Amino acid sequence: MNILVVSQHFFPDNFRINDICAALIDGGHEVTVLTSLPDYATGFIPAGYKDKQKRREVYNGVKVIRTFSVQRRTGVIFRALNYVSFMISSTLKARRLKDEFDVVLSYQTSPVLMANAARAASKKQKIPMLLYCLDLWPESLKAWHVGENNPLYKVMRAYSRKIYNYADMVAVSSMPFIDYHKRVNKVDPKNMVYLPQHSEDMSLAPKARGDVTRFAFGGNIGSVQNIECIIRAVNRLKDLPGFAVDIYGDGSELENCKKLAESLGVTDKIIFHGRVDRETLWKAYEQVDAFLLTIKGEGEIGNTLPAKLQEYMSGNRPIFAAAPSAVCAVIQEANCGVAVDDNNDLALADEMRKFILDKEYLNTAGENGRAYFESHFTRQTFIGDLLVYLNKIVADGRK
Repeated sequence: MNILVVSQHFFPDNFRINDICAALIDGGHEVTVLTSLPDYATGFIPAGYKDKQKRREVYNGVKVIRTFSVQRRTGVIFRALNYVSFMISSTLKARRLKDEFDVVLSYQTSPVLMANAARAASKKQKIPMLLYCLDLWPESLKAWHVGENNPLYKVMRAYSRKIYNYADMVAVSSMPFIDYHKRVNKVDPKNMVYLPQHSEDMSLAPKARGDVTRFAFGGNIGSVQNIECIIRAVNRLKDLPGFAVDIYGDGSELENCKKLAESLGVTDKIIFHGRVDRETLWKAYEQVDAFLLTIKGEGEIGNTLPAKLQEYMSGNRPIFAAAPSAVCAVIQEANCGVAVDDNNDLALADEMRKFILDKEYLNTAGENGRAYFESHFTRQTFIGDLLVYLNKIVADGRK
């Protein structure tokens, strides 16, 4: 197949769509990516991409076409300008593409506006469109304190319904998304499928328990990740010897989390390592006994299934989660750790205490998670399912 991928973010920004496109190329397909200028990591466009440089390039066999976007920088105004500028420039470019494609794949993170170019290409070339939904809209607006009575919410609800219903198929990364789209965006369930994100394989060997039990969290440290729940749980355990918590990553809440740890007097138990590269992180994980995963369950967004869960499961370690139902359901099904209600630091602390004091507690959970990962979350499984869905809508033709 000749596949057009529309994604606001692509290499050198670090998103799983990079890996997906490379795998499609390896499978003998032609792939063109319509994307923006890379500024996700820092908020600023790198020097090598300014002044119309590298508007077309090839990455791992993928043809990359970049359109103009205002730098993300910081703050709501620049973020909005970034989103809108990409929507406009990518849509104009999509209408002028000369290559003929068999199907268009929209890799939809936030905001849903980025899918507009995929719809434009689908209309222009009369080809089917698969929208891969990783963030819920208009629900995601609530994270920016835009309520349902706000005119902006109403406008985005109308737009979201239009774009999700235009797609020939909506693939969702979390099972509860199907019910949300049915209720809020009026999408026919027959046009939706569950396609969980894949993870790269850490392939960590099982680790024997030592005198000190080490827990680790790795990733973005923002309000949704709710690292404060981990800190409060550690505070409940601070008089218990023989454990430590390593936190890797940075984000908007990092400094607040450090201040909370200091005010609670747990800086001897929690170590903030900051952002590290993937190789360093995975090397550090070899010394870890268990992973921590916390998510704030505010509204429907709390039912997002984070790709961090899949990565953790590949690491052969038990997982301790304080998270909404989507995460809890997978952990329980895989029997790969324990999951308590989101923001319940008391229950999280109780489970961590059991693990610290009993070296046999959850002794097969890591192996269970690893087996579940191999069955459900490998790149090979994801690409296989994705190709089934792409081939189906190509065979069915544009509805």
